[in-house]
Amino acid sequence: MLVSRLERLGLGILTRPCPAELVDRVVAEAGCVEKRRRVLSARFTVYFVLALCLFPQADYLEVLRLVKAGEPILRPWAGVNKSSLTRARQRLGWPVMRELFRAVARPLGRSTELFHGLRVLALDGMLLAVPDSAHNRETFGKSGSQRSPMGYPQARVVAVTECSSHAVLDAVIGGWKDSERIVSDELEAHIGAGTLVLADRGLWGLARWHRFRDRGAHLLWRIERRAARRVQDVLPDGSYLALIQANKHAKAAGTVKAPPALVRVIEYRVDGQEDVIRLVTSLTD
Repeated sequence: MLVSRLERLGLGILTRPCPAELVDRVVAEAGCVEKRRRVLSARFTVYFVLALCLFPQADYLEVLRLVKAGEPILRPWAGVNKSSLTRARQRLGWPVMRELFRAVARPLGRSTELFHGLRVLALDGMLLAVPDSAHNRETFGKSGSQRSPMGYPQARVVAVTECSSHAVLDAVIGGWKDSERIVSDELEAHIGAGTLVLADRGLWGLARWHRFRDRGAHLLWRIERRAARRVQDVLPDGSYLALIQANKHAKAAGTVKAPPALVRVIEYRVDGQEDVIRLVTSLTD
């Protein structure tokens, strides 16, 4: 049933957001233009990979059957099989797909969905299991010890997303041991004036707070209870202004020791739970 939707919609569902001219430009900039004409061209392989992402549970050849309707050069007797599709993907390489994504990714939310004029973004990370190949084991690593690794290799993905539309604006990928705080340093292009950035405790960093604020962004961040304890003023709604300082062990850990920041602290409990959740925000009024 799922694949029949692509069958009804045709290849246009892929070419509208990613027109052929854009795909060709990205392929050329990545140096992946073919020296000879192939049945599985770089352009076609891009659309094939996009279709695989739409239907990850479908077989290679089933997805091929759907996509080739938009590429007249492909015929059932062209000798295309799973191995040739795998080789086509290897020739294309991952940088092409990354740059195509970055060329089309953009905010999709309407102006009516802004929060007091601010576009709300979320910065978050997760772990994804990847195929257990030698290259993936070397690149991403496995949990457990070196002598007894466990499960599949895991890639750490950190992304910045527009909350109203759920559109992913950018993402970076690292190994499972890579800190979210390190990986996310590359995701600042969409963070600036007119945005409100949400993040959880795992991404907290005072140096990053100052860096985002210097770009004009407002922030709403969850932090640990022991942070921001120097109360400066209590506000009428029960929140309070506090001074948050760099961890005294920051220098020993080799991280940047950032100057203090004045933040507004909001504390609350979820019904039925005892833990106090603490948020800090740059919106101090």
